[in-house]
Amino acid sequence: MSATRCRRRAIAPGSQRPSRLVIVFFTVALLMLIAAALAGVANALTGRSWLHWLALHLALLGGVSQLILGAAQFFVCAFLATDPPSRRLVRAQLVTWNAGTVLVAVAVPTGVSGLADAGVALVCAGLALFLYALRSMQRKSLQRAPWAVRWYMTCAACLAFGALVGALLARGTPWSHGSLLGTHLALNIGGWLGTAIVGTLHTFFPSLTQTRLRHPWLQVPTFWLWLLGVALLAVGAAAGSQAVVALGWLGLTSAASCLSINLIASLRSADAALTLPARLIALAQCFLVAGLVLAFAATLRDGFGAAFVGNARAALASLLIAGWIGLTVTGALLHLFAVVGRVRRFALAMPAPRPQRDRALSAAAALAVAALALSHGGGLGEFTRPATVALIVVMAALGRELVPLAWRALRPGREPFTERRGM
Repeated sequence: MSATRCRRRAIAPGSQRPSRLVIVFFTVALLMLIAAALAGVANALTGRSWLHWLALHLALLGGVSQLILGAAQFFVCAFLATDPPSRRLVRAQLVTWNAGTVLVAVAVPTGVSGLADAGVALVCAGLALFLYALRSMQRKSLQRAPWAVRWYMTCAACLAFGALVGALLARGTPWSHGSLLGTHLALNIGGWLGTAIVGTLHTFFPSLTQTRLRHPWLQVPTFWLWLLGVALLAVGAAAGSQAVVALGWLGLTSAASCLSINLIASLRSADAALTLPARLIALAQCFLVAGLVLAFAATLRDGFGAAFVGNARAALASLLIAGWIGLTVTGALLHLFAVVGRVRRFALAMPAPRPQRDRALSAAAALAVAALALSHGGGLGEFTRPATVALIVVMAALGRELVPLAWRALRPGREPFTERRGM
């Protein structure tokens, strides 16, 4: 008797497979991250400050943000068991987002405000298309899972406001009440990137540890405390209010603590050895809590702008950008590339944990980030360069793990179930 293949649910006309959705967004995002790395190298060689800004802009808006766009739609499609967005809608998101990113990258160093306005408008258009895609998947689904889209819709709203503040900054708008830069950072880093990361981890981290979310009810206070913290930070920075900014940091710290309870529960419940992605993401959330505590203490000591433009800024950037966002994104990519590679070619196995290597890489990453933060915040400026070099070496080692997985997932090839199916 001949074996049969199981039939996969048919994809609606004009749609593409969820794995293909991830591939197109992640491919463009990786190109942006490479461009950001080149800008960072150029900054290190020339010392020009605008190259430092360009590297961050390309990495966060061009790279990490597009990883969020792709992963969010991939996860929502899976949670709601519905069809992914159409190819046309995905192409429209990619074109508007990347065109806006490039226009802003050109406009800010050159001081051409018209280009900046056009870039912000295009990014907002891409954001609107992203929201439309989420809402369309929600309407088509027979399931009701509000948390599948709530975090992503909220983070998109934060970025919309953050982009408008960014346009004011690009125009050189005078503001004597507080710090527009602080508001911009609060909405973009805490509101857009942070809300997406914290929301995703409620389902993503339990899947990494092969467990379930132990305390689902904690997602409600985590959501509202995080949103309240971002709003207070943005308003407090704009108004120059130390008390409001301090309350904002306290709200974010409380939300991170609620998230940590669920993450620790998943770690304690895990039966199998932890994979490298799980270790990196767990470590990253430690840097989130450390960064928020540092920002709260610096605000109480030095005023509302201490974490945004003051003495604590460099140390906080090390903890939150390199430690929290950097390690979270690296761990997520290691896992998602492995998953997509296996979905596309079922003969491939998921990478098996190698405890000694995984512990060594995770510990090296944690020590490098901690050393960089201490060199900035502990009066140890002479150690900044060695700590930076150490972090680059560690990230290169993690990149060595990532490259083959990325190639497996992104290389051209026929998707499964595209061939003739049947007996």
